[in-house]
Amino acid sequence: MNYPQIKPTLNLDFSNTKTLDPRINFRRGTPGAYYDGKTHAKAEENLISYSEEISKIGGWRVVVNDNSGDSPQGSQTASQVIMSDEYGWHDAYVYTIKPQKNSLTHSVYAKAGTGIPSVYFYSDDGGSRLAKFNLLTGEYIGHSGGQSYIPFDRYSIEDVGNDWYRIAVTILEPRWEGSKNYTVGLSQDTDDTIEQSSSGTDFCYLWGAQLEQRDSVTAYTPTSGTPKTKYQPQLMFASPDQPRFDHDVLTGESKGLLIEESRTNLIAYSQQIEKQSASSTDHNVWIVSGSSSNALLDLNASIAPDGTLSASKIYADIPSKSCTIYQQVYTTDTTPETLTFSVFAKAGQANRYLQFFLGSGDVDGNPFVNFNLFDGTVSRDDDLIGSIVDVGNGWYRCIITFTTTSSIVTFNPVICLIDDDNAGRAVSMIGDGYSGIYIWGAQLEEGSFATSYIKTSGASATRSADNASITGENFSSWYRQDEGSFEIDASLLSVSQSQTGRFITISDGSTNNRIQIDNNNTTLNFYIAKNGSAQALSQWNRESVLDYKFAFALKENDVAFCKNNESIFSDSSVNLFFANKLDIKNENDGLEQLNGHIKKLSYYPQRLTNEQLQQLTK
Repeated sequence: MNYPQIKPTLNLDFSNTKTLDPRINFRRGTPGAYYDGKTHAKAEENLISYSEEISKIGGWRVVVNDNSGDSPQGSQTASQVIMSDEYGWHDAYVYTIKPQKNSLTHSVYAKAGTGIPSVYFYSDDGGSRLAKFNLLTGEYIGHSGGQSYIPFDRYSIEDVGNDWYRIAVTILEPRWEGSKNYTVGLSQDTDDTIEQSSSGTDFCYLWGAQLEQRDSVTAYTPTSGTPKTKYQPQLMFASPDQPRFDHDVLTGESKGLLIEESRTNLIAYSQQIEKQSASSTDHNVWIVSGSSSNALLDLNASIAPDGTLSASKIYADIPSKSCTIYQQVYTTDTTPETLTFSVFAKAGQANRYLQFFLGSGDVDGNPFVNFNLFDGTVSRDDDLIGSIVDVGNGWYRCIITFTTTSSIVTFNPVICLIDDDNAGRAVSMIGDGYSGIYIWGAQLEEGSFATSYIKTSGASATRSADNASITGENFSSWYRQDEGSFEIDASLLSVSQSQTGRFITISDGSTNNRIQIDNNNTTLNFYIAKNGSAQALSQWNRESVLDYKFAFALKENDVAFCKNNESIFSDSSVNLFFANKLDIKNENDGLEQLNGHIKKLSYYPQRLTNEQLQQLTK
């Protein structure tokens, strides 16, 4: 192998060191999202081993018949729990675990049956705690039980449709010494009485028992024999002027230093995806389209990609209508624009899929894209404008790119729930008041590809551009004016031919004297100019690849360039200039950021041989 024998005087190995060389001046005026390759957030958790087979958990003074009723999601998996004729407490199940120091939340779905209008939660963790709920009215009854029991720290009861309720209680400071009991029981009364007897035929339905070590109830996670705790890569946010050493979200592989242009998220509420208005004239809020949509929304229904309990659930009510929500984005620009709309989404219940489209009149032909969140595919895309990116633990970033008409001043990006992944645009569907998908992190940005997520909470927000440069003595300490060679390992965010930007630029601080590698629509370019006059120019057709390795050598009348181990481009009539600056983008040209990653950038103080240049780009 004919590798260089001389050591580089500049060796920016971003992907391995994950640090910024002190000679680099880095700026970005706002926070920026990225994955650090090591931080994971706890996602779904259920410590109860048999969440849908209540009989296998074990109760007291009850008879349990599993798979005896329709669950909230329509499957025949609900358990019928019959109250015996014995006097006392009637516990549908008692689950015993040894909790840790963090908070613990216990939840179950319940539906009133014959003679059983109420259920209670009990635990001996942190004292004798009790909470009783009315399944007919969906109300909290109390905690006394005829005695002085301690209330749970938090409790809730939520109507999930078809007479089902999801009930949850939380203990914020469990006692972790020894095992503790967590109980759900049955009651014939709607007062605070607990000890009772029955005819032996009264019953209610239970389904989806869940115990999780956190302070709020999250999306239901089924189990069938073993407890389940899932973790997902956590989307991080770097502070202003903090570089982002990004990673592959699935493999954890280091991608290097992330460099992006400035972008604005035009969606005013990117995370609060809930019904905020019923008026079609309101701007910058989420709208359920009045009588034409049967969409329902629950805020804070699941753990989002950033590790917070902020993902929303979209699901459909029973009427046969299109299940759509949208946010109106107002603009004064009436010229055609290319925009990209993206949302993080995760499958919920069976036969629920995601569709994106733009409101009528926004784009020619009213295109749409369907996404199958069970297998992570674009299931229908007649106009080839959609894409999907796996971000771990069932979450995907779903993306649609479109070009507007010239006359519009309002964009209506629509999120639509469908029950057939090959469905047409905005078709009607009949919901069950429960089954849906989870959504978070909506973004509408001007451009032909999606960039890193920009959080908003009431107004549009802009992420500043990433600027990295080396100047002055920090530059001259390693750069030779008479000869030298560069090695660059980089990648792009998108193969879109509309993506333009500079990999690097060496200059005297002006545009008249510069050496640069850039991607410009359909071509990749190596370019040298002196006093505004082109000295060398080589172009290659853009390929549908993201990763590039470049190496080039500089010497008066002896320049060579190589890309991805291909044939050498050389020029023997190049006049060099006095350089004093390196940009990972060209600051003088404004919007010329790479929109990608720099894994490695090295400089050898010698004109390497052509063979060595090829070797470096293998």
